[in-house]
Amino acid sequence: MSAASESVASAGSTGAPPVFSTPAAGTAAGTADRPATAGGTPAPTLSPGSTGVPPAPTVRAGTRPDVSIVIPAYNRADLLERCLASLRGSVGATWEATVVDNASPEDLAPVRARFPDVRWLRREQNIGYAAANNLGLADARGAAVCLLNSDAEVYPDTLAGCLAALAAHPEAAAVTPCNLGLDGLPQPFLSPEHTLLMAWLRDSGWHLLFPQRPPFRQWMLPDFDFTRVQPVATTQTTCLVVRRAAHAAVGGMDPSLFLFYNDVDYCRKLRAQGGQILYLPTPLVLHHGSASVDTAPWKERRLWQDRYRFFHRWYGFPGALGVRAACLHRGLTRALAQLARGRPADAPRLVREGLALYRALGG
Repeated sequence: MSAASESVASAGSTGAPPVFSTPAAGTAAGTADRPATAGGTPAPTLSPGSTGVPPAPTVRAGTRPDVSIVIPAYNRADLLERCLASLRGSVGATWEATVVDNASPEDLAPVRARFPDVRWLRREQNIGYAAANNLGLADARGAAVCLLNSDAEVYPDTLAGCLAALAAHPEAAAVTPCNLGLDGLPQPFLSPEHTLLMAWLRDSGWHLLFPQRPPFRQWMLPDFDFTRVQPVATTQTTCLVVRRAAHAAVGGMDPSLFLFYNDVDYCRKLRAQGGQILYLPTPLVLHHGSASVDTAPWKERRLWQDRYRFFHRWYGFPGALGVRAACLHRGLTRALAQLARGRPADAPRLVREGLALYRALGG
């Protein structure tokens, strides 16, 4: 993708985002008088349905932050505002934050104006989720970096808790807090190793017919214990706190994985360097769940393209062949399903769409 113009808004003349030290717990931006989730845990600074924005924290000039945060943004100004407001309620850690506006059609300027304390990079073309994270962390100064989704809200102790876990577990390259949905329950944000078998069978259609049979059931980690700290193979990057040295060692995220599988690839690279990815039952992060991504046809095409690149990279020809076979099988089963339902007129269209998707995988 060709380079695009960008604009930077930050305090001072150096281009570096300011460093913040937030108030202690129990103050106006602490945990006092916060509503609770369904599980009884205090909600983030902006609980679901809230609209207020906490005041900006005090800038501490000349200091390095504990953590540098990147927030790729695409539309949904309302959720981005909640995300940034929740950061202002953080306690026990210093931070700097960069929002990468990935050519959002929606006007995010009002949010930018309400958060002058946050660095802002605007791209005139959508460079993808992975590249946006790399761009936002290119000048990170913290000892740790945090990949944070724009549709997520941190709790007051999320950043401090993740940093404390990294300090207590030198074997960990990264830690992820428990991702909660709006119902207060853990989301399915973890996954096992993406094996060659998964390349052949993932989304081939068999997982829909036999969801409770091996190996499909294991892919959903149905017996995962969310109450204890433990290493995991893969996590979504809803809120992933990583040692900056580990992030640099793997070269950040792979920008060729535009939207999907970049988190899977990133976690695998971190583990290949000898570090663990640790799941933490506490602290927590509230996730609204892929709210900034629409369901346009390009999304399915990009999903299969990114899946093909990932499995080809890690498994070579067998991985690439597996994804191709799964893609063809999926298209065929969709067409056959329409025939079985007495809708033969839809079958040719589905076959054409499946072939177009297969050709879009590339070489």
